Amino acid sequence: MVPVIERLKEHSQVVGARCVILSPTREIAIQTSLYFKALAKNTDLTYCLITGGNDMENQIERLVLNPDVIIATPGRLMHCIMQTGLQLTQVQMVVYDECDRLFEMGFAEQLKAITDKMPQGRQSLLFSATISAEVKDFTLAGIKDYRMISVDKDNKLSDLLKIHFFVCRSNEKEAALIYTMREKIKAGEQTIIFGATRYHVEYLCELAIKCGFKANFIYGAMDQTTRESKLRDFRKKFVNFMFVTDLAARGIDIPYLENVINYDFPTRMKLFIHRAGRTARAGRSGTSWGIVTQEELPYLHDLSIFTGRDYFDI
Repeated sequence: MVPVIERLKEHSQVVGARCVILSPTREIAIQTSLYFKALAKNTDLTYCLITGGNDMENQIERLVLNPDVIIATPGRLMHCIMQTGLQLTQVQMVVYDECDRLFEMGFAEQLKAITDKMPQGRQSLLFSATISAEVKDFTLAGIKDYRMISVDKDNKLSDLLKIHFFVCRSNEKEAALIYTMREKIKAGEQTIIFGATRYHVEYLCELAIKCGFKANFIYGAMDQTTRESKLRDFRKKFVNFMFVTDLAARGIDIPYLENVINYDFPTRMKLFIHRAGRTARAGRSGTSWGIVTQEELPYLHDLSIFTGRDYFDI
């Protein structure tokens, strides 16, 4: 948001948004809009939030007010373009947030359609923890002058992150999870637990509650109001454990999270990076716990190679 505000400076009377910020999920878009609102409070810059799950008529009304910045998910923005004939000819900057995630979620065709409506002289900014070959091919096509900025390129995981793995039989996973929550997580610490599907997180949350833990769950298909309510309870520490699908691997802003538990081990190594990256942030320490079955040991071996750490000595 800092370079966007610095470049736009003040509200433009010319009709047409000057910046478009594209996010893969509603949560990331909402989080971005909150930061824009806070950082631009001493300017007269305006924005419009365009995401699925909210009333489209209200969003179209906001577009009519000539916002300087459009913060959107690609699907809903493309829908607005088709419904209203929205023009993007005044765009000076386009931001692809979590750009590799945008492609993983199948937005490539919509991204191209949206980008084609912008001037060729626009500035493009991409942000992500990992950059895939597909993202490079898309974004660098036809761009003659670009800069790649890498932070901690050689360190995929924070040095302040402690990593532990619990190897067990498949039929012992639930018991291993409850043991970890009860014996290894300190009282009052905030913990998110990743499950493979919505059915896993619902089942595991119900199991944890029956075992006496304060817990809730979030998954992708949940309606926005319920999701925000559950996340708010977790942030305020009304509950200490939150079961999630990979919706929460990126974009959900949970400050000072102490623990991450991988109940289902990720099959893609960069997904482990994003999950574990929820903790040990901003100079604080954190812990990642993994419950690994014998069938999942090859993934642990791949992670060891990917991160350069020998987890088999732990």
